Amino acid sequence: MRELMRRLSFSDHVSDGTGGVPRGCVPVLVCDGSGDGEGERFVVRVEALRHPSFAALLEMAAQEFGYKQEGVLRVPCDVRHFKDVLAAVSVSSPRSRN
Repeated sequence: MRELMRRLSFSDHVSDGTGGVPRGCVPVLVCDGSGDGEGERFVVRVEALRHPSFAALLEMAAQEFGYKQEGVLRVPCDVRHFKDVLAAVSVSSPRSRN
């Protein structure tokens, strides 16, 4: 998992207004496990990936898709659950307390 975090942390891709991902963020595709390749796309700050709730999702992603995912990070879970995790991360984030 550390390798995945390291690879995602050093992304140099900067958004130019054409749908790119801002520096310090990672694209995440939340797949419900139906196997159709469809899912809902999110852009998540790298710091959020260190949250314990996200660590569990990353472990699920590693078990399902492996540690060497290219491009978008695919996470096999329900979109509602993923949004709940995002909400929990934003509530516990030091930035949200300012």
